[in-house]
Amino acid sequence: MGFDPTERDSAAPAPAEGHQWRVRYRDGDFTHYTEWTSEFAAVANLFEQYRRGEYGHDIVIERRVVGKT
Repeated sequence: MGFDPTERDSAAPAPAEGHQWRVRYRDGDFTHYTEWTSEFAAVANLFEQYRRGEYGHDIVIERRVVGKT
């Protein structure tokens, strides 16, 4: 599942608690992942850096729900 923070409505509420986020991107034939974190702002910042840089392609933010059964 990918999420582009540039598509998010600026008036929308912050992401819900209980979620963790990471950036996934491809570099050639390899897929790389950042660590999971609950700090969405940090992940959104990395997403923007990777998207604008030469870090790779197919850059997305992934989300997972934690602490719920």
